[in-house]
Parts: sequence; structure tokens; C-alpha cells
Amino acid sequence: MSSRERKSPCSKLALMVVCLIVLSLLGCGYHFAGTGGQAPGDIKSIAVDVLQNNTAEIGLGNVFTNAIVNQFVRWKKLPIKPHKEADGVLGGTITGIQFQEVSHVDSDKTLTTRVTITLKLTLKRVETDEILWKRSYSYYEDYVETGNALDTALLRRRAATQIAEYLAEKIYMDMFEEF
Repeated sequence: MSSRERKSPCSKLALMVVCLIVLSLLGCGYHFAGTGGQAPGDIKSIAVDVLQNNTAEIGLGNVFTNAIVNQFVRWKKLPIKPHKEADGVLGGTITGIQFQEVSHVDSDKTLTTRVTITLKLTLKRVETDEILWKRSYSYYEDYVETGNALDTALLRRRAATQIAEYLAEKIYMDMFEEF
């Protein structure tokens, strides 16, 4: 055996350490975010209600509901079914939206506006109406003002969509990480 074919004691030790680390991670229940755990209450399927919108922003309930549904479809861990076939139903309310001027060009002109949206969600068992999971969320997104009312409406809608996508992912991850 040539010197190149022999493994040094250090490389054998390093290989053993790496193997032990991998095995310990697998044994301790380590998993990637959103892939571990089970759904609250051991439900096997879910229905998603259109979120109630208690704000003046038209269509916000649909934006958030679609984002949440997309997360469940994307991860495929908990199938979405109609209410009559589902074990649990996820629903809730968009409780508020705030617009706050963050920075200014001068005393009369806003440069950046912050949109903050808050919502409350509940997951209930269909058969018993038992609350299995309940959370409140709030998140914000900033946009740069253009001074044009049509642009402002579009920028607000984009900010709301980005908030919905972020929170939908967080909701999904939170639901599975706790159980």
C-alpha cells in the first residue's frame, strides 16, 4: 500500500466525527423548517376560509387567503379539502392596516410609506369546533411614494401582497413547528 492510499489517523477521526454529527442530528429530530412535526390536533386535512377583512382595503381578504392556500399547496404536507371533508378549518380576520410616513423629501412631501397589516387566525377541528391553534400576526412593508395616486394604489397593493406572502409562509411554518 502506498503512502497515498493510507489514511491518516486524523482523517479517520474527522470522518467518524462527521458521521456522529449527522447521526445525532437525525436522531434528535432535526428537520428543515416546515417539514417537521405534525399538524395541530393531528388533523390530516384542512379547509381554509376566506379571511374576514376589517379594513377599508378592498380585496385584502382574498389576497391573504390565496397566499395561505398557496403555502399549503406548495408544501403538500396537509391537503386542502372542502369543509365537509376536512378535519380542520383555518380562518380568521385581518384586523387592521396602517399607513405610516417613514421618511420625507421635505416637510410637505413623503418619500417612504410603511404599510403594516395585522391579522388573527384560528384553526378549529371541524367535528367539535375545538380550537387547536390560535395566533396573531403583524408585519410591514415599505414603499417609495411617486406622488401619483394611481401609482400609490398599486404600490400599496404590492406591499400588501408581499406582506401576505411573508405571513403565509410564517403561518405555515409556525403551525408545524410547534407540534
